[in-house]
Amino acid sequence: MMKRHNLIFYSVLLALMLFFAIYTATKFPYTYITMEGDDFWVLTKDFWHLKLAMLPAFTNWLADFLMQFYRSPFIAATIQASILGTICLLAHAILMKLSGNRRGLCWLALLPPALLGFYCTFSLSFQLQWLFFFALLLIYQIISNLRGKLFWSVLCVPIGFLLMMMPLLILLIVCQAFVAFKSFGAKKCAYWLLPTIILGITPLAYSQQVAFIPFQVRYTYIGCKAEPITGKINRDGEYLKKLVCMANEERWEDLLYKEHVRSQARQGWGVSLQYALLAESALGTLPENLLDYPIRDENQFLYQHKTDRIALQLNRLFYLNLGIYDEAFHHAEEYGLLQTSGNCFSSLRQMIDYSIEEGDWEIADKYLDILSKSSCHKTFIKERRAKMEAAKKSFNKDIQLRADNFVGGYPLPIEMLRLARYYKDSPNRKKMVDYAICSYILRGDANSFRIATQAFDIYKDKELPKAYREFLGQ
Repeated sequence: MMKRHNLIFYSVLLALMLFFAIYTATKFPYTYITMEGDDFWVLTKDFWHLKLAMLPAFTNWLADFLMQFYRSPFIAATIQASILGTICLLAHAILMKLSGNRRGLCWLALLPPALLGFYCTFSLSFQLQWLFFFALLLIYQIISNLRGKLFWSVLCVPIGFLLMMMPLLILLIVCQAFVAFKSFGAKKCAYWLLPTIILGITPLAYSQQVAFIPFQVRYTYIGCKAEPITGKINRDGEYLKKLVCMANEERWEDLLYKEHVRSQARQGWGVSLQYALLAESALGTLPENLLDYPIRDENQFLYQHKTDRIALQLNRLFYLNLGIYDEAFHHAEEYGLLQTSGNCFSSLRQMIDYSIEEGDWEIADKYLDILSKSSCHKTFIKERRAKMEAAKKSFNKDIQLRADNFVGGYPLPIEMLRLARYYKDSPNRKKMVDYAICSYILRGDANSFRIATQAFDIYKDKELPKAYREFLGQ
């Protein structure tokens, strides 16, 4: 009967793991892809020292290592489902040992992975902390004598300090005491274990011993914010990440029409509006369709002077669309600085590509060397080194590749006209002029509109686009 009962339990667990993997991989593929892009892991002493100062050190280091493989949503979902399944097996073993193999209690082991999978779906580090929590508790439970438990209750404190946040470590110590009380009796255990618990926690609680760890991380922060997998934050996050990935791949028509971004932008949806305008510019249709959108001023083309993640992503794509690689490089670098490790794979890959476009071989080579110390970039490095060697042979030093001023230092229409004059041979020059003229339309500045259209020959002997004609009342 016990074997049959275990078979049913393992079958249910396997079915739940498969459901979780398939559901998250199909519903949130771009979230997983972005997790890999925002990750950073290299096999160096400096990186380990950085992680050592960001508790829990080993868990964060391991989470970063695993997220290198998240470029495939199905591999990512399989990794997370395996972690949740392992948590369930560890919890099952603990419950069976505590209850004396009572079969009814074993189903409670499904609760921790279910809660973690539903409320902390994309927090790999937090899930790993719970895996180590149950693993350490099971080891403590397996130890049969009181002296062994006494030794382990002291040893698990520094070990747990590297594996989980302080609230979880305190919970582990409390659960270990409960297990000991159940096995040996309260009086006997209190005599041995309570002083041990006090001695184990005191060095960690003493502020001078852990002064380098911020207070909120030391005692209150558990490493994850609970959010249902079906919640609005996850849905909106997936939508935004999908737009960014499609823009990076220059799938502009798919972004506008297949993803219904154009129709949503016309209804005034903020992020949709900005990515729709970017896609119209990339396709060269912005002057035709500008007035189809509820845009009020030129500042809605991009985020002026903002440095949050959403703003940096859009601004990087904005300047990349114009072929201004040094400014795209700047926004990619700032985006990497906002990540936990102060850098990330997506930023490094982007900066390498932009450096090659600009002919900055030293910077490209430097970042390729950094990526060579990761686990999943051999093909990327090989391709970029070949591209760099080919670019060196055909590189024209006379072409202007860097702006002559700090981009963003002028109002948008003036900046676009300055850049259009500076990048006079750029294939993206028309886009710059169109952004300036569209800005004057939004301002209702007819005089500047006429000066801008006459100063550049992009519409000489051609019919003006729809938005320009309507502005002039033609």
